[in-house]
Amino acid sequence: MADVALLSAPGKPVLAAEALRDFARRRGESAPLLAARLAALEVYAACASPDRVRHLWRFTDPALLWPASPLVAAAAPDPAPTRGRARDDDEAVVWLAGGAPLLSAAAADAGIQVAPLAAAGVELDRLGAAVPAAHGPFEALNAAAWCDGALVRLPRRTILARPLRVVVPAAAGTTLPRLLIVAEAGVEAMVIEEHVGGGDDARVVGVSELFVAPGARLRHVLLQRWAAGTAGHLTTRAILERDADLLTVVAALGGAVAKLDLGAVLAGEGARSRMVGVALGQGRQHHDIHTLHRHAAGHTRSNLDIKAVLSGRARSAYTGLIRIEAGAPHSEAYQENRNLLLSDRCRADTIPELEILTDEVSCSHGATVSPVDPEQLFYLRSRGLAPAEAVRLVVRGFLEPTLCQLPEPLRGDVEALVTDRLAGLGG
Repeated sequence: MADVALLSAPGKPVLAAEALRDFARRRGESAPLLAARLAALEVYAACASPDRVRHLWRFTDPALLWPASPLVAAAAPDPAPTRGRARDDDEAVVWLAGGAPLLSAAAADAGIQVAPLAAAGVELDRLGAAVPAAHGPFEALNAAAWCDGALVRLPRRTILARPLRVVVPAAAGTTLPRLLIVAEAGVEAMVIEEHVGGGDDARVVGVSELFVAPGARLRHVLLQRWAAGTAGHLTTRAILERDADLLTVVAALGGAVAKLDLGAVLAGEGARSRMVGVALGQGRQHHDIHTLHRHAAGHTRSNLDIKAVLSGRARSAYTGLIRIEAGAPHSEAYQENRNLLLSDRCRADTIPELEILTDEVSCSHGATVSPVDPEQLFYLRSRGLAPAEAVRLVVRGFLEPTLCQLPEPLRGDVEALVTDRLAGLGG
């Protein structure tokens, strides 16, 4: 059933204000929330669709990501969110699909507070504070027409011994999820945001906003393993207060076309952010990753390590910006992006960027794009390894320095996914 009608138009869809009002009315949303949606709609209407001349869109055609059909509500919640994966009975899981998010008993027992974004009493001052509608046309579309939204709050001094998994399934047609994660002071937790499902002609436009309070220690994992044929645009931004510590892990594995915009604003002194990521592309998959570390306060630190492995005719693009503001002296930042090409038909582009507006900082970057070293393959094959096994071993060695930075039990999960993908590599 269509919730928000989109008038067919080339490229950027047209969102009807009256349909948006009807959508909010049928969902029983409050007047302030409707006002926020309509304000975002005005921003969206004023935004032009990105063209390939724009810096962050030179490698990806936005027409591949725009919804091609009316926006629809996500499918009804799956009564068995563990389907298709082996999960322990006591795993903390939030299932975000249609209506109110489902919360496992383990998540509730851990003291995690989960509420629909449209629920009465959910503070609206955080909605759009990290990712405003003005961020870009896709973010504005999500701000105006998000269908599945949840607030996940980790109360003060909550310590989770096991990860909280937030599952975001992509429905047929278009899915617009929105997630707010609030880690209050003294929290120590890992949140795995897992995007699954989809299929041919499925489109996902998602936004996640993270707020990390003073002294909180949050591990946020963005696991994208959409089904083949899915195209999606995901934006995440985190705001770190004084002495907050954030580890962002991204694994881009599935879908046909995926554009990920990841960022952290180090707003308080002593804040620390680290990003670690792996992108695996095969066939004609297209991964486009943009990262931002914005140092807005002094004595802050950031580090980034993202690797891509491509085979077939896959394409990878990476653009990473480190920005150190004038009021952020004594900051330290580093970013590294390395790409391994397994065929002569795949391609990787990498553009590291620095904007340093003050003195007394330490900031550097590194980037490489290279094929597999034939001498390494020769050495392994001379020791009796089959060509395909030799390639897999080289790839594992390439990824190991990145994977070893992941905390347990996440490392085992990501390594299992990587192993599954590498099993199909030929020599």
